[in-house]
Amino acid sequence: MSVDGSQLVQYLQQFLGTPYQWGGNNLSTGVDCSGLVQQGLAHFGISVPRTTYEQVGVGSAVALDDLKPGDLVFFDQSSEGPGHVGVYAGNGMMIEAPHTGANVRMTNITTPYYTQNFAGARRIDGVTWNGQQVAPNAVTDPTTMQKLSPEEMASQFGWNYAFLKSNPDLSSIFDQAVQGSWTSDKFSAALKSTNWWQTTADATRQAQVLQKTDPATFNANVSAAKLHIQDMAAQMGAPVTDQQLNNIAQQSIMMGMNDEQLKNTLGQYVDFVNGTLTGTAGLFAHNMQSYARSMGVSISDQSIKQNASMIARGLSTEEDYKNFINEQAKSLFPTYASQIDGGQTMDQIANPYIQTMAQTFEMNPGNINLTDPTILRALNGLDQKGQPVGQSITDFQNTLRGDPRWNSTQQAQDQAMALSKQVLTNMGVMSA
Repeated sequence: MSVDGSQLVQYLQQFLGTPYQWGGNNLSTGVDCSGLVQQGLAHFGISVPRTTYEQVGVGSAVALDDLKPGDLVFFDQSSEGPGHVGVYAGNGMMIEAPHTGANVRMTNITTPYYTQNFAGARRIDGVTWNGQQVAPNAVTDPTTMQKLSPEEMASQFGWNYAFLKSNPDLSSIFDQAVQGSWTSDKFSAALKSTNWWQTTADATRQAQVLQKTDPATFNANVSAAKLHIQDMAAQMGAPVTDQQLNNIAQQSIMMGMNDEQLKNTLGQYVDFVNGTLTGTAGLFAHNMQSYARSMGVSISDQSIKQNASMIARGLSTEEDYKNFINEQAKSLFPTYASQIDGGQTMDQIANPYIQTMAQTFEMNPGNINLTDPTILRALNGLDQKGQPVGQSITDFQNTLRGDPRWNSTQQAQDQAMALSKQVLTNMGVMSA
């Protein structure tokens, strides 16, 4: 079947004022942008897909300067591709179902907002054109513009009236535009010279407009952000209160924050929960405490927390903190600086002393560590010039046998018994 584009436009005009409803298909009670297109064409027996992303691939491409009534016009409102569609009505106007909180309306697509976001047009198979211009003339001359209400003028400029009036900077400019019957270009130039425009990021401007014009969608975006941020915070080990979570979520929407920026914000909240760091901060704490012990270095919980926060924020790395611990170890054990630089831990360096001490005192080597005073003295023994050097194993063994603990070992008792027997044998008191 086929239909003249002007007939399609005239048919859809009777539904001006129908409420916008996301996913809606009813031209009388609620419809969204792609539903308006699909149901309008279906009335004339022409079938097109349901969504904007599918409709943009139907029919043949049309240039902006060759639009005819009945053509579909698409606008790019996100990085995912054309997200909005309307039906061109002639003379620079289209019929659209704009967004939540607004009704099906006629809109001027020659305003900067629409021309800057124009993503293409399609002429649908079965829609013809007989040369009739059905829409009212596009509002471009001052005499016509004076007849518009402030609300209509705001729409022609591509802005929401309530939002313009809510911002003192913009309200003043808009009042001048109404009184002077400015063109869209003049209003746009004046708008971009305001302090608000020049000091506010694009993502923030869009969020502010959405918050004022479509609070339901804005609040839904904040709720979605809260869930995402809550999950990130738990993974990082950054406990946040409900109020903090809400503030960060709103900030993320207003500023268009990505995950790296959110991590930097949440990293400031890394803290202990019942005396323990959790999430990736807890894993870092475990790794660093273990490494510090292996290097004979004592580190405070506060130092661990501060560095966990820095790492979470992307301002430092775990390797940076290991290097810090290494420097501490070199100051405690200067004799072994080159070995530490070569990648050895003090546990590895001290192992021969630990094994010798365990063997000599008949102890479990697992109960001896770098904090043991005997091991520390062996590692930092002084030479004749007073320079720190490690004791030789032979000297260390002799030192251990001068320790009172040696006397209580089985080895010492056996040695003493053997010595006594030898003395008695030498005296002739006991036979060999």
